[in-house]
Amino acid sequence: MFALTGLLILAIGLLALYWFVLRDLAVVEIRDLEIRGLDTSTTEGRQVADAIELATGEMTTLHIKQGILDEEMSRFPRVESATVSADFPNGATVTVRQRQDGSIFGEDEEAVLIASDGTVLGSPGDRTESLPLVGDGDPPEGGRLEGIALEQAIVLGAAPTELRTYIDRSDRTGNGVEVTLSNGLVLLFGDPVKAVEKWRSAATVIADPELSDAGYVDLTVPMRPAVGSGEDPEAAG
Repeated sequence: MFALTGLLILAIGLLALYWFVLRDLAVVEIRDLEIRGLDTSTTEGRQVADAIELATGEMTTLHIKQGILDEEMSRFPRVESATVSADFPNGATVTVRQRQDGSIFGEDEEAVLIASDGTVLGSPGDRTESLPLVGDGDPPEGGRLEGIALEQAIVLGAAPTELRTYIDRSDRTGNGVEVTLSNGLVLLFGDPVKAVEKWRSAATVIADPELSDAGYVDLTVPMRPAVGSGEDPEAAG
C-alpha cells in the first residue's frame, strides 16, 4: 500500500515537473520554423510571417499554444486559419489557409475588396478591373458582408478564374442572385447553394457556339440549365 502511494506521489511529482518546468525549457524552444501556404513575397505575407514568428517564439515543441497564434492571426482578414504542429525537439510547422479574392463592393474611393466567403479584405488596389462588382446590398459591417450582398459575394467568389474577366456585375432580384456577363448574357443562380456546380454548368453552356441568341441561362437546377431568350429573365420565374 505504501509502495503504491509512493509511486503515485512520484508520478504526480514528475508530471508537475514536466508541466511547470521541462516543457518550457530553452532546450526545446522552436528554432526551425517552416511556414506553409503563405506567399512571403508580398508585404502582407511578410507581415503575417513576422506575426507567426512572434507567436511561435512564445512556444516550445513541448508546449504548443494555438491560442496565441490564433490571436496574432486575427489581425489579418486574409488569413482564414493557421495551425501549428511541433516536430520535437526544435522544429515546428505552421500551415496557413488564406482567403481568396472574390469580388469588389462599392465604387471609387468607397470600394473594398471582398473574399470569396464575404469577408472584407481591405482596399482593392489595382484589382478593381479584374474582379466582378457586387451590385446590390448594404455596405459591410464588422468586417463581413451580410444579407443579399453576402449571397452575391459567395456566388461571385465561386466563379472560375477564367470566367471572372467576363463578369460585369451581380444583382439580387426576386428570383435570387443574377450575374450579368460583359456580353449582356444574364446567369440566374437563385440562391448561392451549390454555386460551384452552377458555375461549372454555366461554363459548359457558355462554350456552346449556338448560344449567340440567348438572353439568360437559368442555373437554379445546375444539372439542368435552361437557356432562354429575351431581355427580362425574371419572366422565366
